[in-house]
Amino acid sequence: MMNYIYGLIIAGLIGNLPASAATAETGVSDLHLRAQVKARQSTLIASEMNARISMLKLRDGEHFSEGQVLVNFHCALERAQLNKTQATLEKTVKTYDVKQRLEALRSIGALELAVAKAEAAEAKADVQVAQAELDRCVIKAPFSGKVTDVIARAYQTVRAGDPLLEILDDKNLEIEFMAPSKALLQLSIGKHFRVILDETGKTYDAEIIRLGGKVDPVSQTIKVYGRIVDKTSELLPGMSGAVELAITP
Repeated sequence: MMNYIYGLIIAGLIGNLPASAATAETGVSDLHLRAQVKARQSTLIASEMNARISMLKLRDGEHFSEGQVLVNFHCALERAQLNKTQATLEKTVKTYDVKQRLEALRSIGALELAVAKAEAAEAKADVQVAQAELDRCVIKAPFSGKVTDVIARAYQTVRAGDPLLEILDDKNLEIEFMAPSKALLQLSIGKHFRVILDETGKTYDAEIIRLGGKVDPVSQTIKVYGRIVDKTSELLPGMSGAVELAITP
């Protein structure tokens, strides 16, 4: 009787073996891992100056194009400073032109001409500085994408370094997951796998595009990055699900 019960226990344990043991005859097992959808490009836009926001119209979830103005600052002082330096540059350039003609007529010395030339160069540099200051009054999108968080508001006064909004590229997404380092030699670029996302309940075909630069010695895992082959607009950063990756034990 005891032998019979023992045999039933052993049979039950065999039936509950993981996929790697249950498929030992085929020599292929599936790694069941967790993965997350991430944007390849994302950034936090911060202010480069102390100023008052004059325009910030985008809201969370709205799309924008590369080069589109995201934030405008009130910069009357910076604009006036640029106008002043441009006027000074025009004056020094004309002075230098006149002194060049006088020097050709031997009416002034070489030193006086050199000073005029240096003053013109200095004025040109002042214009470039003023222009750079004015350029900071407008923040343009570095890439096309979507707003994920709006931290500041229009007409708010901010300081340099204050966060304004978070953005990401929602068109170039990738899958990120941790795989056991013992399978490293089989994690080749272009290797296909499947990912089942919790949010959509769908299965997507994907492929490995690159591997992490190091193995974690504690968990003995390595980061794996992939891309979903199926082009779909329903995917969003932050989605997660299960990865099915076949390896040879």
